[in-house]
Amino acid sequence: MLGKIRWILFDVSGVIVHFTFQNPEGYTVGTRFFDQKQLEGIVYTKEYDNYILGLISHEQWVGKYLKNHHLDLSIAEFDELMKKDIPPMEGMESLIQKLEKKYKICIATNEGKMVTKYKIEGSGILPYLSKVIPSYLLRETKPSPHFFKKMLKIIGATADECVFVDDKQENINGARSLGIQSILFKDTKQLEEEFVRLQIL
Repeated sequence: MLGKIRWILFDVSGVIVHFTFQNPEGYTVGTRFFDQKQLEGIVYTKEYDNYILGLISHEQWVGKYLKNHHLDLSIAEFDELMKKDIPPMEGMESLIQKLEKKYKICIATNEGKMVTKYKIEGSGILPYLSKVIPSYLLRETKPSPHFFKKMLKIIGATADECVFVDDKQENINGARSLGIQSILFKDTKQLEEEFVRLQIL
């Protein structure tokens, strides 16, 4: 059993929503077809690393990728594809509804400004959130302890007042290094069972 927990902190991609651009059948805009890997590759770039740190704008990140890969898409068209391809994680909204009755809910994500907005809006959980803390505002990314220190300061909490949920072990390790109780996410059922085991639910 955990004592005096006030905040439940969630990563977004792979926890609240599924990763975008995962459809193996690809994507169509009008008569134009785009392979899944053509679009997914945008997150494996140096520009993306700079974007999630708030060092370049959304338009700079997307625009450079589209140009470098000769993709016949405008930034607005790319954004529309992304917004339509943010499937919520099964059962997560109802779980967060339960948690929100007793705890404050915070999003702690490595993400840039517009993608944070799209993913939270697509998740259906916006009404239940007390705080959203994206890396672009902190100029730090998980798993750096500096990310978690800044996050705790923003929400006005101590490490032992929080439980953190993420799907990446390195981020779990980063949170645990500061004494934050953390759960490695596998699926919603497993997470709910962990919350029950810890007497959070």
